[in-house]
Amino acid sequence: MTTFKELGLSEPILEALTHLGYDKPTPIQEQAIPVLLEGRDVIGQAQTGTGKTAAFGLPLLQYIDVTDDEVQALVLTPTRELCIQVTQALRAYGATRNINVTAVFGGAPIRTQMAQLKEGAQVVVGTVGRVKDLMGRHALVLSSTRFVVLDEADEMLDLGFFEDVEMILSKCPSGKQTALFSATMPPPIKAMAEKGMFEPETIKVKAATLTIDTVEQFYIEVDPKGKVDRLAEVIKSEKPDQALIFVRTKIGVDRLARDLDRLGIRVKALHGDMSQGQRDGVMIAFKGERERLVVATDIAARGLDISGVTHVFNYDPPNSPDVYVHRIGRTGRVGRSGRAITMITSKQRDDLGAIERHAKTEIVEWAPGKQTEAAKAAAAKPHLEATGGRSAEPAKDSAAPEPEAKLDPVVKAEKPPEPAASAPDPAPEPAPEPARTTRRRGGLLGRLKPDPVPAPAPAEPVAKEPEPVEAKAPEQPEPAKEPVAEKAEPEESKPERETRRPRHTKPRRAIADGATSKLLIGAGRIHGLEPADVIAAIVDNSHLDGEDVRNVRILERFAVAEVPADRAGEVVDKVSGKEARGVKLELEVAGR
Repeated sequence: MTTFKELGLSEPILEALTHLGYDKPTPIQEQAIPVLLEGRDVIGQAQTGTGKTAAFGLPLLQYIDVTDDEVQALVLTPTRELCIQVTQALRAYGATRNINVTAVFGGAPIRTQMAQLKEGAQVVVGTVGRVKDLMGRHALVLSSTRFVVLDEADEMLDLGFFEDVEMILSKCPSGKQTALFSATMPPPIKAMAEKGMFEPETIKVKAATLTIDTVEQFYIEVDPKGKVDRLAEVIKSEKPDQALIFVRTKIGVDRLARDLDRLGIRVKALHGDMSQGQRDGVMIAFKGERERLVVATDIAARGLDISGVTHVFNYDPPNSPDVYVHRIGRTGRVGRSGRAITMITSKQRDDLGAIERHAKTEIVEWAPGKQTEAAKAAAAKPHLEATGGRSAEPAKDSAAPEPEAKLDPVVKAEKPPEPAASAPDPAPEPAPEPARTTRRRGGLLGRLKPDPVPAPAPAEPVAKEPEPVEAKAPEQPEPAKEPVAEKAEPEESKPERETRRPRHTKPRRAIADGATSKLLIGAGRIHGLEPADVIAAIVDNSHLDGEDVRNVRILERFAVAEVPADRAGEVVDKVSGKEARGVKLELEVAGR
């Protein structure tokens, strides 16, 4: 069995991997790391969940000169969510070398990111649009960049970023080392590789290694006219803790969300036509486990590591087998089990067969409570490995952390190890800096979480790693940090109320002199307004950050929010007349 040490990684990197609980590389890591350490260009064709973040991240970090504050490496990602996750992973890998990794993406204050770059950023992870913007402002200079990575290159092509990518690459030194990772290889990507890379080594992970053994895969044949009602029945039968429902089109997402709401199933929509603030609001609520169901286009099929997702529903079958693998990869993560259910019509049976042949998997017909034989075998495998093939009590099967760590170490690259015997902790909320949050609990207490505690990104996964205390650590802070007084009545005058609905994982900035003004918003619950809609409207139309909008409450016919007193007038002027949920918002500053 090949180890990370045999791949040629340095001791500081190996020490970080040991803290993270990695014991052996995945196939893409085993093949790509030695080639990248030799200084050669690499084209990696691999799907989500195969470990490509560590595959390019570990060699990149090994060659960083910690005494040089210039930008030495650039990682381009297609989406904000993937940018944040790659940043968190690289910070964890580079913990022992004190490497400065900075994330730059749209939807966040550009002045803050410019200041971070000025302070010194050795590795920059960014979305294409924001990197281009920062280069245009001369805040990001790539003249010293020696390592460039294009992550999810085919998605950049789909989003229309390829011309911008070529412009960014043209500003880097000609002698740079380039790594390109993509699930598919359409002609434009091949052309760019031939033009901008020097004799690249192509590494391809075969489809047989891409299926997730811990995901049970089912199909349901439905009549198109009764498809929504059938989906509602399946959701009620499966009772998912959290689920993603995939639809092909943006219009279809909105339509299905309305239909499910009409049937009494609360869902949130997520697609590319939503503003960045609205998308952030949905993702923060979903990652914080305050929302259970999200209806989404394939924008959510890549780069989202949310360990609490137990189900994936393919309301519309994907356009290609590759997309199917991406979709079901959102569940069954970190060694947990998951269920993927695809709805097809009689005319789509051939599409289902193509998926089975491509992924070398079997998709069986769904029935309430049905479990696949493959999933039973996969669930038993870690336990048999831990007991040397001997049978033992099933209850002990889930308590073996080491075999779970062997299933998919790269998934833990984006999230630190979690205790296997308890309910999953919420994944880190979208923000440039990771933060700790408490475990989810039912009822009102599940929503009353304390403010995220700022911590250096590398330190967090290391702190959770020691196994002797892992099972108890999440339980200890809960009784002490959630006083009963917080759930008694919503008094906005209490400072503790700021923790009721956390909107950001960044540490809250203190408002000057504690001065805030209360805003009255002329839309409420009867208009379908949610707290995320209020925050999105204010953030998208003013220069405030999400953390500046506090104590948002949605009442029957109006809503209330607090903003810094010196900015209240500006917010009223810029947000009044804007629409949220199809309702025109009217704001005014509340009188004393």
